[in-house]
Amino acid sequence: AADFLRPGGAAVVVESTEQGNGLKLVVKGYEEPLVEAPEATKPRVSTDEGEGRRPPGLTDDKDEEEGAPEPVTPGHIAAHLFRSLHGSNNLVFPNSRREVERYTHLLNKLCADLQVPNEFWPHHGSLSKEIRSETESALKQKELPATAICTSTLELGIDIGAVKSVAQIGSPPSVASLRQRLGRSGRRKGEPAILRAYVEEDELGNNPSLATELRLHTVETVAMVDLLTQNWFEPPRAGGSHFSTLIQQILSVIAQRGGASIVELYELLCAPNAPFAGTTKKEFAELVRHLGERELLMQDSSGELLHGTLGEKFVNHYSFYASFATEEEFRIIAAGRTLGTMPVTQMLTVGQRILFAGKTWKVESVDEEQKAVYVRRTGGGTPPLFSGGAGRKHTRVRQRMRELLEAADSPAYLDPKAAALLAQGRTAYAARGLAQACYIEQGRQVQLMTWLGDSANETLACLLIRRGYEATAGGPAVEVQLGQRTVSDVMDALGDAAVDGAPPLEVLLANVKNLQREKWDWALPQSLLRKSYASLNLEIEEALVWARQAAAFEG
Repeated sequence: AADFLRPGGAAVVVESTEQGNGLKLVVKGYEEPLVEAPEATKPRVSTDEGEGRRPPGLTDDKDEEEGAPEPVTPGHIAAHLFRSLHGSNNLVFPNSRREVERYTHLLNKLCADLQVPNEFWPHHGSLSKEIRSETESALKQKELPATAICTSTLELGIDIGAVKSVAQIGSPPSVASLRQRLGRSGRRKGEPAILRAYVEEDELGNNPSLATELRLHTVETVAMVDLLTQNWFEPPRAGGSHFSTLIQQILSVIAQRGGASIVELYELLCAPNAPFAGTTKKEFAELVRHLGERELLMQDSSGELLHGTLGEKFVNHYSFYASFATEEEFRIIAAGRTLGTMPVTQMLTVGQRILFAGKTWKVESVDEEQKAVYVRRTGGGTPPLFSGGAGRKHTRVRQRMRELLEAADSPAYLDPKAAALLAQGRTAYAARGLAQACYIEQGRQVQLMTWLGDSANETLACLLIRRGYEATAGGPAVEVQLGQRTVSDVMDALGDAAVDGAPPLEVLLANVKNLQREKWDWALPQSLLRKSYASLNLEIEEALVWARQAAAFEG
């Protein structure tokens, strides 16, 4: 398995017959019912497939505001995880801290109900260092089995030894991330790497979202697993403006030397052939000046730069040595009440619609410092595609999704339910004529079916927002609110955008409310924050090419 995870390695899908160079793989599908089943038909769990009691955590408690029943699918997934992982060391990756807590609770309760020692431990960035250390210690010791339910905190950088298998609930943040996670399994000679992927879809009802209709959760997971077996993963982003890392290095150099002049720092870090060679003297001076305003730096009477009051505190804290921030989750707040948290890796704008807890909400404001999104319920229309989610998807992933929807064969590693979900998605794709169409009109909204990555879709949304539209990137599409306009008006706007080219970043990103992504982004002046975000998260040329082609096709 270790060879497979390196460029040029071979992969044997489903099961290997070669020593130490194989991958065992299954993708299991689940469908969440629209309404809770009667008591007599509620799902049951035990150590035997399909027999036993109702899954733990599936109570009749209602959400205080929305009256939503507890979903039943997590109980089924937890039951399968327990049967598959009990007695060995493993890693389970849900896609949010909330889901880590949910699955840890479900699995702990199964251990208690079956009167066996607990062997399932949580690990995510919001837990105390002591709790995370307990989980890491449980994985390192060899006497008792232990499985960590974790976010990307255990993906790399922490020595926990080898694990027997990896489970992924929902699509992974990226193929590279899935590759890294799988690399924790199959390290011992003669043992294959083992991956269990779980996909969840909502039951088709009278008004399904486009994502549900096309079974996009399933298609996305299968596409990413398929690309993994082809030994493809996202290439690193070259040429980005990594100002957050530059701040880390400035503070580190000053800590190492006890101080430094601005000239010394620029020559060391930003001169030709230096790590941040693309940074101009004007940008560097602006950055240093802003770090002074933020009290991260100060200047003594000789002109030497030292740590400021706040900078001293950060540098002397153990967390300083981690250059990268853990992924933050935003609280979703309506009428003063927190509905829950959601990982948000795509841009947010005021007025856009998001899907959360099965309901459609409109964003009223975003507090980036407090990581809070204030929303209100909105009715009518079809459910939006935007629902948060982990990671940013590459265009190659979206292209592979489209290829899978247009294909006829089913990958051998899909269980019967996952294969059925894929077949349903293909049927809907064909019925809507999406092999030829570049948009879907849904009442007063239109979905531009770009099948591009998040970076290009966000750029398209910004280009349309600049022209007065409400536009949101979501999955393989860009959702546009038509209002009193027509689809032809949207296509004309795309054509104009293609002709005009990219506007200045202060114009393109004027309405985006959550640009802070990296560890030190909060300390950047707005001009450098916009440049950093655009260089790392937008694909302007790719978006303009699609806009040009779509306008020409429609014309």
